[in-house]
Amino acid sequence: MARDKASQPHGKGLLDYLAEVKDRRRAQGRVYPLGSLLGILLLAAINGEGSLRGMWLWARAHWDQLWDRLGFRDERRPQYGTVWHALSQVSVEEIVEAVQRWWAEWGEPGGSLSIDGKTLRGSKRRSGEKGIESVVAVLQEVGVVIGATVADAEDPVEAALAILEGIPLEGRVVTVDAGLHQRRLVERVLEKGGPV
Repeated sequence: MARDKASQPHGKGLLDYLAEVKDRRRAQGRVYPLGSLLGILLLAAINGEGSLRGMWLWARAHWDQLWDRLGFRDERRPQYGTVWHALSQVSVEEIVEAVQRWWAEWGEPGGSLSIDGKTLRGSKRRSGEKGIESVVAVLQEVGVVIGATVADAEDPVEAALAILEGIPLEGRVVTVDAGLHQRRLVERVLEKGGPV
C-alpha cells in the first residue's frame, strides 16, 4: 500500500490518501488513526474478506505484522465496536474518491476496466416498481472495484459518466454493460484517452 518514499513523487502512497478522508469522530475517540483503519480493512478485503466482521478478524490475525507499517500508534488491537463506530462516521464517497486520486497518480497505464450496471436483488418491493440500480467500475487485472454509485434516481449512463471522471483511461481498454453502451459514454471514454 505504501511505496518506498524515495520512489514516490511527493512521497504519497495509498495510506496518505486514506488519511485525508474526513474523520468525524470526537477527538477522544481517535485512538486509532482513520486512514490506518481503512488501510487494514482494505488489505483484508483484498485478501477475500467480504464482511466487516471478517475484515476485523483478519486484521486481528495479522496485527503483529501490520500495526506499525500502517501507522498505528501502539500494539493494542482495536475492538470490533471501535472499527464499526469509525466506519459508521465515514462517507463511502470520500473513500472512493481517495482511492481514485491515488489510482490517478499510481495506476498502471493499459489494462482493462469494466463498467457494469446491475439492479440490486431484493430492491424491487412492488410490482411495476423499478429496483435500485448500481453502477460499478472494476479493474479486471486485479479484480478491484475503483468506483461505484447507486443510480436509482438518475440515469445509469449519467452515473457511469460520473464514475469515469475520476479514473485515468489512457491506453486502457474499457468494456461496458450492454445497457450502458450509449454514444455519450463511448465519446467520453475516447475524450479521456481510451483506445479507439
